[in-house]
Amino acid sequence: MSTPFSHPTSPPSTLDTAPKRLIVTANVATFAIRDWSLYVLLREGPWGPPMRLVLGTETVTDAVDRTLDALLLWPKYASLVQLKAGWQEQQVCVWGSTEQGAAVSLIHSILLRANYDVLRPNLRQHAIPSLRVEWVPVAEIELGRRMIDPDVFPGLQTALHTLRSQIQRNPEIVLRFLADMQTMQVAENDVDIQQQQNTDEGKEMHRMEVSKEPVTGNGILTLAEATLLYRAFFPPDEQIDLSNLRRRFLATGALEQIDEERPVRGREMDWRRMSRAYKYLMQYP
Repeated sequence: MSTPFSHPTSPPSTLDTAPKRLIVTANVATFAIRDWSLYVLLREGPWGPPMRLVLGTETVTDAVDRTLDALLLWPKYASLVQLKAGWQEQQVCVWGSTEQGAAVSLIHSILLRANYDVLRPNLRQHAIPSLRVEWVPVAEIELGRRMIDPDVFPGLQTALHTLRSQIQRNPEIVLRFLADMQTMQVAENDVDIQQQQNTDEGKEMHRMEVSKEPVTGNGILTLAEATLLYRAFFPPDEQIDLSNLRRRFLATGALEQIDEERPVRGREMDWRRMSRAYKYLMQYP
């Protein structure tokens, strides 16, 4: 389905000759959990998730990998769950071209592993406009506080539905996430503050050098944490049977109760009770 493209560094005239109806893109809806809330990585402006053209020499999955590589510091270990959300037609701005056209886009929904949602510095200044991004709470979008272009909103809805359906079918994903999480990363009101602190090349290079890969967890979690995380994937008004949910967690056979109680991560000051700890027995990616 993909058509031969020159590399994006080619002159704009080369891209302009490609039939717009045949352009194939990889649209990546990247999700992360911060402070027990679901966030999505959106492009600046109204165009939704990051998009990359699929070149004739690569697959759509390769284009998704290139997107993660451009956005994240640790792309190889970033993805916990990757789901294909189907083909959709959308408007697209071809990088290097003054024209707009239609494209067929394969939407990928990706849930990042715990604390792997760190961006490369200065993404506001990325050479490719579709990779100038920021983290946005999903709740703000669903409540209408953050508007995105109506042409791409259905794609984001599809990605959300795909992710939520998978979590509902396989709650062990929640356990895997918690087992991999050392601490709960607190959400920042404006992630761009951190990016803007690194405006010159010297600071950018320094930050890249000193940045360390997030430490993974030891596999210990609590059911209270699992419940909080599960709820974070869904709207606040979603009705969830918490007793049944805990039974489903235990029925996975992936938990072993240990003789220990722990405070709930991210809620150490808010929660005045301890919760029974479990060891996650399965291997996480």
